[in-house]
Amino acid sequence: MWQMAAGLLAGSCAVLSLPQAPAAALAWAGLCASVASACAWRRSWLLGPGLGFWLTALQLDAGLADRLDPALEGQAVRMRGVVTSVPQGTLDVLRFRFSPLPDGGSRPLPRFIELTWYDAPNRVVAAETLELEVKLRRPRGFANPGGRDNEARMLRDRVGASGYVRSGRRVGRESDAAFRYPVLRARAQVASIIRDALGERPSAGIVAGLAVGLQDALSREQWLQLSRSGTSHLMAISGLHIAMVAAVFAWLGGRVQRIRQCRGATGARRDASVVAAAVAALGYSLLAGWSVPTQRTMVMIACGAAALLSRRRIGVADGLGFCVLGVLLLDPLAPLAPGFWLSFGAVAAILFGATGHVRPPGLIRGYLLVQVVVTLGLVPVLAGSFGSVSLVSALVNLYAIPLYTLLIVPAVLVSCAVAMLAADTGAVMLDWTGRLIEATWPLIEVPASWPLATWSIAGLDGIAWCALILGTLAALSPLPIPGRVAGGMLVATACLWRPAIIPDGAARITILDVGQGLSVVVETRGHTLVYDAGPSFRTGSDTGQLVVVPFLRSRGIRRVDRVVVSHDDDDHKGGVASVLALMDARALIVGPSLQASAFHDIPPQRTRDTCRRGEAWAWNGVGFRWVHPGDVRYRRDNDSSCVLLVSAGGHAALVTGDIEAEAERDLVRAGVLAPVDIVVVPHHGSRTSSTRDFVEASRPRWAVYAVGYRNRWNFPVRRVVERWEQAGAREVRTSDGGAITFELAPGRTLAPPREWRREHPRPWRDP
Repeated sequence: MWQMAAGLLAGSCAVLSLPQAPAAALAWAGLCASVASACAWRRSWLLGPGLGFWLTALQLDAGLADRLDPALEGQAVRMRGVVTSVPQGTLDVLRFRFSPLPDGGSRPLPRFIELTWYDAPNRVVAAETLELEVKLRRPRGFANPGGRDNEARMLRDRVGASGYVRSGRRVGRESDAAFRYPVLRARAQVASIIRDALGERPSAGIVAGLAVGLQDALSREQWLQLSRSGTSHLMAISGLHIAMVAAVFAWLGGRVQRIRQCRGATGARRDASVVAAAVAALGYSLLAGWSVPTQRTMVMIACGAAALLSRRRIGVADGLGFCVLGVLLLDPLAPLAPGFWLSFGAVAAILFGATGHVRPPGLIRGYLLVQVVVTLGLVPVLAGSFGSVSLVSALVNLYAIPLYTLLIVPAVLVSCAVAMLAADTGAVMLDWTGRLIEATWPLIEVPASWPLATWSIAGLDGIAWCALILGTLAALSPLPIPGRVAGGMLVATACLWRPAIIPDGAARITILDVGQGLSVVVETRGHTLVYDAGPSFRTGSDTGQLVVVPFLRSRGIRRVDRVVVSHDDDDHKGGVASVLALMDARALIVGPSLQASAFHDIPPQRTRDTCRRGEAWAWNGVGFRWVHPGDVRYRRDNDSSCVLLVSAGGHAALVTGDIEAEAERDLVRAGVLAPVDIVVVPHHGSRTSSTRDFVEASRPRWAVYAVGYRNRWNFPVRRVVERWEQAGAREVRTSDGGAITFELAPGRTLAPPREWRREHPRPWRDP
């Protein structure tokens, strides 16, 4: 069985690693080849790769075909449909999934759409019918090294578009909503009970996450603390939680059957326990949202239940393979979810690490061994999925797992169950459960705040990946002690790996894809400068956390020498607070329209300064100079933006912020401009900037537009693009290419930039 599962997984991963979706003929050819091989060699497991390739290709084609018609992007669309998720957030920012109802139109809408309703007039509820006017776009996300792939996530969740509500009207629930969405309504009811009982308390999101899998209910700070402490799995309704519920109901089922036997009923108590456990596990899995970890656990429990009921034994490897097989047959796109690899990786690490023991370890020693094995075994998965590992996870999980599994989770489930039957009593129990969570939260919060709670791992190349995987296998395998120590050293070496070092006199300039905003990272051999950090969002997140910090960590950068905030616009300064909080930033440089004291969380030991024309410094043979602002006071904040000139290896790049015509005229009059190789075009290519004199004075070879995909201002405007083209500049846009990287090296001509989106094509990424 495990050979079939491995083949199925290999076939699925082969499709998902292709630059574009395979043709239908290729998928069928792969399936036929696998069938022929299985028949010729009489080995059923040879069917796995072809079947996995074929199933995943079909699912991929169906998901891509269900995406929004490009002709509808940016248009006001009226539609009627049903809310198919539990809405999250407040009336200021309300997020939910929406399923449009067919209206006979010529252009059908995707089956599922993710919507945000800003300043909603009232709260919508799950399974409710709405009439909305919305603006939509196809699945799109930031495209940067180290960042999350939002487009892959939307494909995995069968979401074909996202957008925001312009206006809407509640119609109410249809009469058959209770029959069409029973699980959804149950989840919504539990979430509503929790919200009414706990309000905005910090524990409310944790209770909702543990009860019905509403992970969006947790705040960004809570997720950060869970991630740094290595306890995020506690909020994922893990297999341990479901197994605990199944064990309780197995005991109850056995007790009920014993009572029935005393009254003359037939049937084995073990069979009653097995059936009760399976039913309870299925119910909890559905309430949890049927995520990959719950699917894996449910398939595992179903496999064990079938074996017990049929009086058969299943090997450990075959049992795990059966679970992988079941999940992939249910959802061939499951490998796109990090939870798939974390869930099965943890179980596989435990099973692999348990081999070679002559006798089973004792309870305490076995528990400690499991923590060490899981921590070490998941290092490759965590490095590939999140780019970091928690150094305190083994310690924190020693007490967090029993605390949540044996105390908090049962308290949450019992409180919710009582609240559905007796509201007042349940509210009191939920209140005390919330108090328990809040009282014990410092056990997670304090270790997460330690400076070395996590270790970021740079983006690994092929050799480093081989070292990491082989080292992990060797450290967990039943080798002699020297072999295991050597494996651990390989793992440590891979975690300390850094990308190729930049030579002296050279610089790497990356204009990150932060949507409609700006963030530029300049790297030299031993120093790093971050110029702006993109926007913040009303949802509470920002591109400093989502884009800039993951990019820096993927480059192996743990210290930023200077963070620059060019001026007082949110699309430039919105993510700076996260960069300062999550990175070791030595100095903060701000434009004259900003005061450094505006960033309240800056430690006093960091240098604070303002950019001034004429100030210059050098790092590793690379020159930096502020060419703006001067002593003139400008009417508009944009014109006071810090403008940075970077010179390396005979090449030059000009980073201009949001300066407009007035500041550009000042720069030309001051005579500080000369032809450069690269210009980050002022103010994203707006019509109020890029004057002819400024363009003629700089005359770059490359004009970079930091713009958002289908932004509402239509930046860059066509007239500005033509002006730079007439000056001989070739254009490149972050909205099209994602992160854009230039290498300024001495003795070499300036090569065309690397565009991350184009260099890393995937079937689900639009060009």
